[in-house]
Amino acid sequence: MIVLVTLNSAGAQEQIQLEANTDQGTFIVEMLWTPNDIGRDNAFLIRFIEPETGAEMEDMKYDLLVLQGENGVQKLRRVDQIATQQVFRFDEPGAYTIKIDDIDGLGEGAAFSINVIPEFPGGALSVGAAIGAAIVAGRRYSYDLFRF
Repeated sequence: MIVLVTLNSAGAQEQIQLEANTDQGTFIVEMLWTPNDIGRDNAFLIRFIEPETGAEMEDMKYDLLVLQGENGVQKLRRVDQIATQQVFRFDEPGAYTIKIDDIDGLGEGAAFSINVIPEFPGGALSVGAAIGAAIVAGRRYSYDLFRF
């Protein structure tokens, strides 16, 4: 199963929850993603859930892969991981696939497709809006904002 998420606000610190069943349905993989700007660390909290009971499974070994684009260019590969948190960077915007593979040595995996799209940082957007509002107000009330 592939889950598609579009990240529109690259600088945001909200968390995005992703969930997918593994190929054969043995596990549910949950990822809590804390996105960041392009070129900065993104944090992923990874959990494995037993579908029948909903219980979290601990000390699970897995491989982590990050692939970029339609051709799946490998950007990152970490094997035999047991850490529940992973950190890595998206160096450029575009489509990425995060794969959790060979879970617990069973050859099962799950994939998450993410489209990373940068936007203007909130501060720059706010400054632009304030300047625009000042110009509109100045024209409306016939003030010359640029005359000293």
